Amino acid sequence: MKTTMTKPRVSEGARIRDLITLLTRLSDLYDELFALVDEKIAAMRRADLDAMRACGDKEQLLARTLHERQGLRIQLMEALGKELGLPRAVARAITVSQLATHIPAPQRKVLTDAADRLRATIAKVAQANRVAGVISRELVNHLRWVFAAVRPQDDRPVDYGDAGVLVSRPATYLFEAVG
Repeated sequence: MKTTMTKPRVSEGARIRDLITLLTRLSDLYDELFALVDEKIAAMRRADLDAMRACGDKEQLLARTLHERQGLRIQLMEALGKELGLPRAVARAITVSQLATHIPAPQRKVLTDAADRLRATIAKVAQANRVAGVISRELVNHLRWVFAAVRPQDDRPVDYGDAGVLVSRPATYLFEAVG
């Protein structure tokens, strides 16, 4: 009697459809995040602090939602891995590509397409965040330069001399400064 060993397969079930839906929703959320980062970069260029603050607040809400959805993705992947008979630790770490080898062809294509779209969207957001980071660092460096230009060089309190020229004093007491 001839026996062939086949690898376990995940049936065309609700969990796969849920995972595909979740990956699509994650892509949509990352698209929103990309638009928000782009808006934040535009606000930085305009030096619009209120717009930057508003973008930061929205970004925090989106990040929280993405974190929650990521937890759900991990749970789904773990459940699907369990269906394959994998130990919990292995099931938790299974990738979409690995999972795709265990599902029927029609859903495999939809799943891998959803994962590819998510991967591309995350890369786009990461690049936009790198640009925002560069702009932020340049702004901070510029402000440091501006503050260094107006700050006394010896870091001591400054006073005006008799001729109206700035002079350093060893100490300026609060009472003297405010009268």
